[in-house]
Amino acid sequence: MKKRLKIAIFESLRLLPGGGQKVIPNVCKYLSQKHDITVFIPKLPENKSDFGKVKFNLIKPRSRYLTYTGFLAHKLKKSENFDLIIFGCYPTTFSIFRNSRYPSIHLTHSPPRFFYDLKKFHLKNSGILGKIKVHIKNILFKRIDYNAVQKVDRILGISKEVQKRIKKYYKRDSNVFYAGIDPEKYREGKYEDYILSVTRMVKTKRPEVIVKAMGLVKNKKIKMIMVGTGDMDREIREMARKYPNVEFKGFVSDEELSKLYSNCLAAVYVPINEDMGFVPMEAGACGKATIGVNEGGLKDLIVDGKTGFLIDKITPQKLADKIDCLANNKNIARKMGKAAKKFTTQFHLENTFAVLDKAIEEVMMVKKEN
Repeated sequence: MKKRLKIAIFESLRLLPGGGQKVIPNVCKYLSQKHDITVFIPKLPENKSDFGKVKFNLIKPRSRYLTYTGFLAHKLKKSENFDLIIFGCYPTTFSIFRNSRYPSIHLTHSPPRFFYDLKKFHLKNSGILGKIKVHIKNILFKRIDYNAVQKVDRILGISKEVQKRIKKYYKRDSNVFYAGIDPEKYREGKYEDYILSVTRMVKTKRPEVIVKAMGLVKNKKIKMIMVGTGDMDREIREMARKYPNVEFKGFVSDEELSKLYSNCLAAVYVPINEDMGFVPMEAGACGKATIGVNEGGLKDLIVDGKTGFLIDKITPQKLADKIDCLANNKNIARKMGKAAKKFTTQFHLENTFAVLDKAIEEVMMVKKEN
């Protein structure tokens, strides 16, 4: 695509740090090198430089509780002469109803899980207020979400798992757009006596399984360092009080996180049917294996027995056994780490952006033909 395009990118407000926050900034930074980018967002990001040289346009109302209405109501001005719209995750696609004349691409982490595959889980594990929120969202917005996605020209899902969900819930075909990493940000280091957990402290990430596993680990030299926060933070810390081999870091800077990856023995990541997950990619870029679960997008990122472990029907005991395996056999951890580094090269951002460039070119070609 040689022509310089004017692209509108709609991004939703994200409240908790996580891998999903990196996708649109990386896309913006890359595309802004050769196109004119305007980002429509409910709130300005703390680090604007993460998005590259882009313009920001605030979606109103700015309240996170009214974000849905903001995207529904926003209409691009004809005088702005945009060539293409790129939608991030729910509910950004709501904007398509007033902007359907533009070619469009939807970059999705997953069809909203509180509508589809995790609806029953959220209802089972939420209090009364949480259950009410899930029901209200499903009553008011599920049909809008479905209809909006039907109007998008092209869908890119961040893993094969998400591609399956798109087909199942939206009845649409899609292409896989792995949310890649920049290998320059990661370095290989030592293999110290700690396992690294980088995850939000929420029920769907199973932090309680990680803590309980450390009570069953036989190798007393190994410890677990847990990075992340969330609504289970107090509960998990209280649970870990009897385990001296668990250390909490809370939220850390990118620089500190990179050092923790560089010098860990291995990483652990055991969420419920995850969309994809940055942990195995980031650990792999540092030459470290990942202990994961045989579910969701992790099956794309970990080769069982070669670049890490994929555990069926995870339990604290099964996780403890894998931690002991690596703690007692550092040569295995090193061998798996080297294999993980090589395997992870396919998830470098240059490969990710090649998929995006091709999608943009094809969507714009269809517009030209029409």
